[in-house]
Amino acid sequence: MKSTPKRSLLALLAAVTMGTTMLVAAGPAGAAEPRGTRISRAEIISRAQDWWQRQIPYNQLDDATDVEGVHYRTDCSGFISMAWRLPTSRTTDTLDDISTEIAKSDLQPGDIMMWDGSGNDGHAVLFQKWEDKSAGTFWLYEEASTNDDMNHRVGKLGDFTHMKAYKYGDGDGDFDPKNESFAEVDGTETTTFSTSSTYCNTSDLPLFRLTGFRNVEARIFSCARYEASDDTVRGWMAVQWWPYAGTDDDSSVTVGAKFDGFGLHPQLQIGTITQREAVCWLGGDINAAANGLRACYYAMPAKPGAWSLDGWVNWDENNDGEPPFGPRYTYGSPIINR
Repeated sequence: MKSTPKRSLLALLAAVTMGTTMLVAAGPAGAAEPRGTRISRAEIISRAQDWWQRQIPYNQLDDATDVEGVHYRTDCSGFISMAWRLPTSRTTDTLDDISTEIAKSDLQPGDIMMWDGSGNDGHAVLFQKWEDKSAGTFWLYEEASTNDDMNHRVGKLGDFTHMKAYKYGDGDGDFDPKNESFAEVDGTETTTFSTSSTYCNTSDLPLFRLTGFRNVEARIFSCARYEASDDTVRGWMAVQWWPYAGTDDDSSVTVGAKFDGFGLHPQLQIGTITQREAVCWLGGDINAAANGLRACYYAMPAKPGAWSLDGWVNWDENNDGEPPFGPRYTYGSPIINR
């Protein structure tokens, strides 16, 4: 579960009997996932995009906040520490302590290339995606230098022969609290879901606004329930949106105008550790001047523990999965003790 803003919600206490299993749905999950644990590759890239969008300047003696208000040093390794959601800013001397060396041909989103030079000569860059793998070109993010500051550009592997490639954590996929980056699974977009308080966070949901692209307000629901019939935990994350009152999208001028939509990333976890994250891209056909409600849904086999769901959402500017800003986290669902 991801770090979320503190809130004062009334506990939702309900006993639900499904088959022979007694489940207790408690108040929405409130503990922040410890930094330095599992994080999806998509979330790493979205966090990096936040600093790029904000154009955080390079400065080894300064710091800046991530999307949750935690401070990181504004140099190359501080940027990597922020994107990986580490507890503190590491250096090029210590980032390899919590990562695993890989072949450059195996680079995936959220991995890094790093050179531990003498003194302050080291450098690290964040790999986003291949531009043309056969040609050795790729997109990267970096806090480059005092001249270039925050950078998002195409690089060539031939220019990085002095660097080694690393992935975050040990990557053994054992779903324990150890640090690890992992890939998402595809969720299923749906309009058929429940927002019952037994399953979902339904009180005091924060709003966020998309301005400059489309003037839209939105709120997010995080929901989870157990199904005894097939012994699965099902999670869904719903986004509800409407025109931002008093703007041009709250008028007849833009009725029928489309906006690209949202990337929903629901995360099922046991305790404070994410077990799996899914993604649905909701976009391409959303009316900016009308209300809407959609969800991203998925299920996974149950095992004993305190299950809940939270997640994050980003704005899909070009309907291509590229967020123009970093993740916006949502509150956790009621907890299911399985």
